[in-house]
Amino acid sequence: MSTTHIPAALRRLVEERAAFRCEYCLLPTTVAFLRPHEADHIVAEKHGGATEAENLALACWRCNRHKGTDLASFDPKIGDLTRLFNPRTQL
Repeated sequence: MSTTHIPAALRRLVEERAAFRCEYCLLPTTVAFLRPHEADHIVAEKHGGATEAENLALACWRCNRHKGTDLASFDPKIGDLTRLFNPRTQL
């Protein structure tokens, strides 16, 4: 969902670091038939996120579109604003 071109070498680093799996749902790239996985900005560019390895995660198209540029969402059970999963800092 980025407007910035991600250099091929940086994309390869993101893919290899993720072991060729979506870092959100763990879907392997080998079974993603519809669209290839994408290098996703964890913190979107519009929120000041940089196009660098620490801010990029490999994401299947479904996870990337679902997350979009959001950083947080409301927890439906308790109503609190909660940050979204960050695969660089959370397990």
